[in-house]
Amino acid sequence: MSEMDELRRRLEALEARVDEVMAEHTTTRNLAVGSDSDVAALQVQRRADMQVIRALRDTQLEHGKVLEAHTKTLHEHGKLLGALVSGQVAMMEQLQAITDHLGVTPPGQPREQG
Repeated sequence: MSEMDELRRRLEALEARVDEVMAEHTTTRNLAVGSDSDVAALQVQRRADMQVIRALRDTQLEHGKVLEAHTKTLHEHGKLLGALVSGQVAMMEQLQAITDHLGVTPPGQPREQG
């Protein structure tokens, strides 16, 4: 083989290798562009997720305040109900004492036989 043939063969091999490298470069570039697009989409989704999480946190804080207010109101109502029941019991005891003192039977109670 002559020196010129050797150079031609080496040049053809080099051109073929350059074509392969260019094809690999194109594939790599396309993958990088696709990855950039995927990362951008993930960032958009992450921002949206963070907005939802913040909104849920705000809602939970609001609900916690409302629940605390309801608990306080319920506790106050429980105290009031206890006071009302105690007052009613005291009134019933006084009414019983009055009816016993007067010797009368309140309506709705059976009369004692004696």
